[in-house]
Amino acid sequence: MARAGDMGTDFHRVDLAYLRQRAQLKWGRWPEGVISLSVADIDYPPPPEIRETVAEWLSQDRTPYGHYQGDPLLRELLAEKVARENRIPVTPEDILVVPGTMFAIFLACYLFLEPGAEAVLSPAPVYGPFWKNVEATGARAVPHELEAHGGFRFMGETLGSLVNPRTRLLMICNPNNPTGRVLSREDLESLAEAALKNDLVVFSDELYEDMVFEGEHISIASLSPEVYQRTLTVFGFSKALGIPGYRVAYMVVPGRLRNMAVEATRRIIVHTDSLAQAAALGSLRARPWWVPSLMKHLEQMRELALDRLNRIQGVGCHRPQATPFLFPQIRDLGMSSGQMARFLLEKARVVVQPGDQFGAGGEGFIRLNMATSWEVLGEALDRMERAISQLRV
Repeated sequence: MARAGDMGTDFHRVDLAYLRQRAQLKWGRWPEGVISLSVADIDYPPPPEIRETVAEWLSQDRTPYGHYQGDPLLRELLAEKVARENRIPVTPEDILVVPGTMFAIFLACYLFLEPGAEAVLSPAPVYGPFWKNVEATGARAVPHELEAHGGFRFMGETLGSLVNPRTRLLMICNPNNPTGRVLSREDLESLAEAALKNDLVVFSDELYEDMVFEGEHISIASLSPEVYQRTLTVFGFSKALGIPGYRVAYMVVPGRLRNMAVEATRRIIVHTDSLAQAAALGSLRARPWWVPSLMKHLEQMRELALDRLNRIQGVGCHRPQATPFLFPQIRDLGMSSGQMARFLLEKARVVVQPGDQFGAGGEGFIRLNMATSWEVLGEALDRMERAISQLRV
């Protein structure tokens, strides 16, 4: 079977037997016949440029210690990308290559939180490690909830009441995982105003910047020099390029924040794995042709899946602006999100993510990953519809 990373891009076919070997967290841990729509992997092998660049570095014996902040050529190219596309005026010295977005989240919490402090998470519901890393420091996570009944509308008017003298960190996820909401310039300006007014450090997770269907992705650090100087931004390739196993992302760490972030990273890990950095370099090379092809496919998947989900009695799903996720509400089915996930695994043999794993605001929802083939997703939706139809709505 032709695979997406070999000749061209065939996103319409996936090899499930192959996936069970290579995608152990998403597929390999489930019995054969179970369809996994949970873990945030795309089901397509990565583009050949990644494999080629990793092989090139291996042939060069790139095994000694590298630069603490990351490979100089990689950082130069990343700085050019950030300046050009994200409109953040950076140099290679402002780039810190890290072992994944989860490390970046940990790093921000490690550096700026302590017992008794607070971090505002905006918008919420939000990626689970935001909550877990804040709480691991002894600090309190304060959610800035989206309006679930308004298509996940950003509510800038409620932000001010969440900030107090204990607040140290404003943590943003844009585009938002799990809702797919893309923050507008107006939304970001309200967040920036809160940060400046209250002298907060901003952490901005922008991992899904390449996976936007509608709207414009704007980096909060691009709004003004004053906002930039207090913002840690993390970008990456793992989701759009399909390389989460390499554990690589990159941060923009300006001015006074840079020394703190680099020194902590140096103490904890020395530097990010060299072959993971090769994969990042290969991702940069493939990104111009790969991402448009991927997004064309995902847009088709989104429309087909939305039509199917919104025809299931008791289920409703808004149209995500970004990410490979659908976040349907299931409240009317009389189950919690955790109960629904267990029900679908048992009765439909489909794995989904319970919405409460993204905070209390995610209760009553489940998250589905649509980054697969229509054959796989369509079969999963068929199974879900049959199982749900057996419930008394």
